[in-house]
Amino acid sequence: MAIDSSRKLESIWRFPVKGLMGQTLSCCNLAVNASLPGDREYAITTGSPITHEKLDAGWMNKRHFIQLCATSGVVGWQLWPDEAHEHLILLHHGTEIMRAPANAATPLMEALYQHQPEIFSGQPRLCRMSGDAYTDTPAPWISLGGSASLADFGKVTSTPPDNRRFRLNLIIETETPFEELDWAGRIMTIGSVTLEIIEPVGRCAAINVDPDTARSDTDFLGMMRNHYNHSNLGMFARITTAGKICCGDRYQLTS
Repeated sequence: MAIDSSRKLESIWRFPVKGLMGQTLSCCNLAVNASLPGDREYAITTGSPITHEKLDAGWMNKRHFIQLCATSGVVGWQLWPDEAHEHLILLHHGTEIMRAPANAATPLMEALYQHQPEIFSGQPRLCRMSGDAYTDTPAPWISLGGSASLADFGKVTSTPPDNRRFRLNLIIETETPFEELDWAGRIMTIGSVTLEIIEPVGRCAAINVDPDTARSDTDFLGMMRNHYNHSNLGMFARITTAGKICCGDRYQLTS
């Protein structure tokens, strides 16, 4: 049964480097059984020699890489590919520090280590997964969440609604907070793209970190559990039909 909806896709996000700041896109081409293009394509190790011995294994657990919940000092750092994806640009609070070829990024890691060595246990390395992503699950899923859920979290925690806390790929217009948590098993159509909704995204302590100040002195994760009796925000989804999506596209759910 089709569930009509006049609601739309509000925003598209990709996070080129796991743990660092993201970018918004106006449109995006999606492929079947694949992550959002360019999302978590890179990850920066903590500098641990144990991690460096395992780098040929492909996807690895997030504990091997810098992340907000463990190293809030990464707030303000950006590492973005240029338009041709041939060079990477290292920025700090929007100011360019340096750039280097994407296939020869060691100088970028040296510069990051020199600027903020306390984040790392040793010289970090930049890892890349071409055609895949360093997401929190090895499955080739994307994530989506409702605008009403972000707004309600903001109301409960007295913070501005901000997807940078949650790092969802797609923000969709919703009317009821957390209604998307009941969508597991449904098919969503956005433009010519279809998605199979899989399961909720469980949140971690990264949501405690203010994306502007790096302060993490409030237990927002605990507030979620106390107020909602859960700590989920967003849903994982699998792309089942390829195509292009754009902000403003209408979506439909099929039960």
